[in-house]
Amino acid sequence: MGVSTRQTNLKGVRRSTPVFLLLMAAALSTPFSAAAAEEGARDCHRLYRMTDLSYAVEPGVRVKTSDGVPAHCRLRGVVNRAIRVEVTMPDDWNGRMMFTAAGGNAGILVETRSLLSRGFAMATTDTGHEGQLSTFMRQPEALIDYAYRGVHLATVFAKEAIARYYGQHVEHAYLQGCSNGGRAALLEALRFPDDYDGILAGAPAFRYQEFFPWTLHAHRAQEANPLTQESLQVLGAASRAACDSLDGVEDGVLNDPRRCTSAEFDLTKLECRAGQTDDCLTAGQIGTARTMYAGLVDENGVVLSRGVAPGAEDDGDWPIWVVGGTEYNAALGLAPGPLNGLVLETFKDLLHRDASFDLDSFDPVADRDKLDDVAAFMDVDRADLREYESRGGKLLMYQGWNDYPLRPERAIDYLLEVEAVHGGQGKAREFFRLFMVPGMGHCAGGPGAWITDYVEPLVDWVEKGQAPERIVGTRPDGSFARPQCVYPKLARYVGGPQNEASSFSCE
Repeated sequence: MGVSTRQTNLKGVRRSTPVFLLLMAAALSTPFSAAAAEEGARDCHRLYRMTDLSYAVEPGVRVKTSDGVPAHCRLRGVVNRAIRVEVTMPDDWNGRMMFTAAGGNAGILVETRSLLSRGFAMATTDTGHEGQLSTFMRQPEALIDYAYRGVHLATVFAKEAIARYYGQHVEHAYLQGCSNGGRAALLEALRFPDDYDGILAGAPAFRYQEFFPWTLHAHRAQEANPLTQESLQVLGAASRAACDSLDGVEDGVLNDPRRCTSAEFDLTKLECRAGQTDDCLTAGQIGTARTMYAGLVDENGVVLSRGVAPGAEDDGDWPIWVVGGTEYNAALGLAPGPLNGLVLETFKDLLHRDASFDLDSFDPVADRDKLDDVAAFMDVDRADLREYESRGGKLLMYQGWNDYPLRPERAIDYLLEVEAVHGGQGKAREFFRLFMVPGMGHCAGGPGAWITDYVEPLVDWVEKGQAPERIVGTRPDGSFARPQCVYPKLARYVGGPQNEASSFSCE
């Protein structure tokens, strides 16, 4: 695994050389070292010679050590006329590559420097279009590139560039991504199981047939009886007061929000009394909150979309998705407004060929099958990862308990599907593990201990066979740490300083 299927020119090796001889050449070649910096600068520049009918490659650029980032070669190119790729290669290479898949609608080259100091070569792609707007989805090839081809072709390019630069192949290839990047990561495991040895999939944005109808359902409730920043503060304070102590530790985090039922968290107690305007919700706002928590069901009571878990309403995703975050939107190049509403623009672009589609009349229950044909090819529609498993691949997935747009039990549902296909919990855990993060929103943020290094545990699992049982996260301010446990285990306080991870066990 980790070897490109495209034949590669190594030093003194012809393109037509069989794969097994390429592997032998890689084994016999010597690693690039800092002592070869001058030669490396020449090699970096000359990587433009990878240019052919498939690749358009800029001359590589040597980047000096700065702000803790080691000296490296930065290469940029374009695959198949549109798919931009960036690859960074440190002087002191450890034989590994980490590819980062972009979130949202992609359209940007995300950072490729964070792991250089640890010896990784890094790579990323914009998947073939520029910017976060979804209008590219009206173009069939651009949509397929975004769906899965862009990451795969960029992976092939990155591996070839790394092999050319160092004179040896990538020994272990890793992929990380969250949200859309998590979806792209799962699709790599499903559709191109030879590409990566280890995959880190955070809060995967899959199941469009569920995601878009629920988003529309929630947005309509918000438009009818809007929650405000102040009402989110009321909800956040109330959920903490009702459920924070259920795990025996009052830390502002709901360890397992499923325990915060309506028996503990009674929304009716928040309704404004006659003449009251502060620290309360109107009857209409309580109805909107109930819509968010309850999810979406059909006429027979079957749950079609899971609801949002209680907790972190005022310190997580709710503000930008429900009310709107101007600074956040501006950073992404998006118009002002709640993200729930802006996501619906993507909905319209996906269904632009359906002459009967009208967002205002779309029924989130009865019309959801309209998404089947247009979204199925770009979605994670299977839990059969046996090809990836059989090649020794390891997949670590993480999910925040207080993720608003990609509600946590969606990830749990997928885990259960994987277990059903792969012979039960024990067998599935041999290659697939899910870590639920208390107090974390969508990919990051929230009151929990969500600053987490998942890379080292994944590397140890792939290269040493040491499967992760618990991974410690910390709050950004360092005020406390908590273990994240292999689901369905959860962290339980067993005594000692409540701000230390050692005071908790996974049970």
